[in-house]
Amino acid sequence: MHLGKSRVIAGVKYDMGTPFSDTPDQGVCTVMSEFVPMASPLFESGPPNEMSIELARVVDRGIRHGGCVNYEKLCVKTGKMVYILFDDLYTIDYTGNLIDCASIAALTALINCKLPHAKWNEAKGDVEWDGSYWAAPIEELPLTATFVKIGDIICVDPSLEEELIADGRISISTNSKGFVTSMQKGGTGLFSFDEVYNCMKKAVEVTSALREKLNLWQYKPKL
Repeated sequence: MHLGKSRVIAGVKYDMGTPFSDTPDQGVCTVMSEFVPMASPLFESGPPNEMSIELARVVDRGIRHGGCVNYEKLCVKTGKMVYILFDDLYTIDYTGNLIDCASIAALTALINCKLPHAKWNEAKGDVEWDGSYWAAPIEELPLTATFVKIGDIICVDPSLEEELIADGRISISTNSKGFVTSMQKGGTGLFSFDEVYNCMKKAVEVTSALREKLNLWQYKPKL
């Protein structure tokens, strides 16, 4: 996926495991991020830094609270076995607004994901495979719009130069019904109530147009 000249590669891998104790009938989907050093002089090799962790958490929050994945359909046997999805993000080029770029890439990878069909074998106490595949249970497209504040000016879809001099940043995710589903603030700058409200209205406008233009449902596999 590329947004301007920023590029992010996303891929989904899966595992089978036991569910969390407080959600025994739900599977798991988590987002992970890695910055490739060739993407920017700002990135270094080694364990994920604060920026990489923040990117993964913001994208993950947008997906988790936006009703994107039907987690109950990822359950094979309540309390015993569920699908665990890992949506991995790799930044290849960084020229600004990685959050929005990564959000689209993560969604596209999930929509395009095919999973081997697993059934619970009560006699064996384990899963068995029938050789068929099914599409990951994606039900919503929570897209994100990011804004930065430079002095008294607020910019949407910031470039790298705008991000580097920005006082603060706010990323807002919305669903296809036009509701705000999550929000994350970054940086030390402050946003007034009116500024946040105006950003929310603009986010709905921007993501609605982007959702229609991208038509991400076209990538859902036909099985």
